[in-house]
Amino acid sequence: MIWLNRAEMMSAARTGDLTTIRSPIERAFNFLRRHRVILVPLVIYAALIIVGVTTSSIGAPFLREDPAAPLGFQLGQSQLIRSDEYNTESALWLGQMAEGFAQLHDPLSVSPAYFAQLPAGPVSGIVFFDGTLLMLGPWLPDAMLFAMKWWLPTVLLFIGMPVWFKQITGKYRWGYLAAVLIFFSPSSMWWSGRPVNTIGFIVAGCALGIFAARRLVGGQWIAGVLSVGAAGILLARFPSYYQPLAIVVGPPIVLATAGYLFFANHGVRNRLLALGPLALSGAAFTLFTALENWDSLSAVLATVYPGDRRSTGQGQEIGAVFGATNFGWMESVGTTALNTNQTEIASSFTILLVVIGFAFVAQRWNSDRATAAALIPLVVLATFWLTWCTVSWGAVGEMIPLANRVPYYRATNATGFVATIAFCLYMTQWRTPQRRAVPAVAGGVAALASAVAGSSLQAIYLPDLATWMIWLSAAAVGLVIFALLQWPDRWYSLAAAGLAASVMTATAVPVLFGLADLRASDAASDFLSAGRQAREAGAVWATDSFYVDALLTATGTPSLSARQQMGPDRHNWLRLDPEGTNENTWNRAGMYYTFDWTNAPEIKFSNPSPDILVMTASPCTVAQRIPELDHIVSGKELDMECLELTGEFNWSGSQHWIYAVHHGGA
Repeated sequence: MIWLNRAEMMSAARTGDLTTIRSPIERAFNFLRRHRVILVPLVIYAALIIVGVTTSSIGAPFLREDPAAPLGFQLGQSQLIRSDEYNTESALWLGQMAEGFAQLHDPLSVSPAYFAQLPAGPVSGIVFFDGTLLMLGPWLPDAMLFAMKWWLPTVLLFIGMPVWFKQITGKYRWGYLAAVLIFFSPSSMWWSGRPVNTIGFIVAGCALGIFAARRLVGGQWIAGVLSVGAAGILLARFPSYYQPLAIVVGPPIVLATAGYLFFANHGVRNRLLALGPLALSGAAFTLFTALENWDSLSAVLATVYPGDRRSTGQGQEIGAVFGATNFGWMESVGTTALNTNQTEIASSFTILLVVIGFAFVAQRWNSDRATAAALIPLVVLATFWLTWCTVSWGAVGEMIPLANRVPYYRATNATGFVATIAFCLYMTQWRTPQRRAVPAVAGGVAALASAVAGSSLQAIYLPDLATWMIWLSAAAVGLVIFALLQWPDRWYSLAAAGLAASVMTATAVPVLFGLADLRASDAASDFLSAGRQAREAGAVWATDSFYVDALLTATGTPSLSARQQMGPDRHNWLRLDPEGTNENTWNRAGMYYTFDWTNAPEIKFSNPSPDILVMTASPCTVAQRIPELDHIVSGKELDMECLELTGEFNWSGSQHWIYAVHHGGA
């Protein structure tokens, strides 16, 4: 009987009815049922970690030893356009695993830890706790650690969003739909899940913040304080990722939560308890994390590009703004327009903002003040960002704080995420209209908007988008909107919407088991060893290939050629450019820099594009200016006095030669 809880034993003693005593199996089942909204995503998350599966594009042909014979197992094709992911972000994570508890970075750039969400000190080690866990790489399987970090924002999204909706509206189901629409949005799928990285942490932090507020107001101090601290940790991630997207999607969720907490609590004391500790916790963790990374943040603000760049609102083609429902065809038809790609033009379901407007006019929306206070910031800010990417704001826009950090085309990418959350929150209070004409007309309006946007895409960005594709997409949108407004309380209408979104983009990303050639190849194995030796000796490498640079980053091999994410280490750049005459070429953020090996005694700097720097130089000259250089990689055979051939390897399907650098050669 030791497994009986005290309440059950006392109840049985009073009534003499042993049937009131539940077995351990029954109690376990009830526990699982009550907490399934958290436990089910966690179980799936654990399974993904154990298998080591992700949707990363690190299996791209460029990062293969032999693209014709790729190692590991992958379903689907890598997104070649996502070099930011496979050349930088994922490579940095893998590099942290190789380095263990060391906090090293390539000598020419300041630490990229803040933007890569890796620890740079004790506070950021807590805030970026998943990055801290990557330091266990020398002891735990890299594929499992990589999957852990890859899927964490997603599991937080699928836990946080339904819980947040339940807290505000009493309903989980619309929160699940919002999570599905966000996850499978074209903008998310073609951005390697970057929007989810921001939204997942923010919505989970806000849900935990509401939980903490209720505990504090109710006098449950221990649970309240612990929860508000955890919420602050999650919310502190907000400014650390890709800022233009974060500025669009973050504040609406935070303000919606604040509005709800203000009106859900009565009296000054309760409101202060609900909002004050959460605000202080989030601000404190954000501030101290930023201070630990202040050198890097200062460097990026002082860069020539992008530096202190100001943006303003500007008109964008309607196809890009409202065309998300047509982007399901983008994988098959591609884009042939100049100066753009799938990532740049992909958007989310901004069309839902139009549906909210129609529904509000067609039928009265009944809601309590707290829910309305949560909805209003979402709708207002979604509308603001819609104007940012459809209307010219001119010089006025450049003076609006935060907004002036968001280029109009990034607002195009992200506005639909806010519209999606607003629509789902609005629908929690929607009642089936007496006339079917209301959902029918709403579906017709959505279908028309989809068709117009699709026609615009066909004319400008996607000339191979067939007319039947446009009509099919429009019909699907119209039917889904009709079903959602006609049967808002039926699971099948929401399931149909989620299925339509997932079918549209599910095949746009690869499914990768393991870490492909970045761990399974002989080249990766050799550079893991070389990187360890270089770190111990304080030495660095350099290459003439962006893709070999990614291999070096992923194996923790310090290099003079890499990706300068946040800004330059001026002291070391001035060793290469003593007079600073080429500062405009290297004082840039988000820049790839590499070498073109020659026999010329001087170093020439050039920017083929704003985010690429090529240094044409002799390895001997570079070694004279930076004596730590002791090995280089070249895509062609070299014959110089300071070089000694020590090996060769294949990468990206090409042969590369490794040379030791002997100092004193000319």
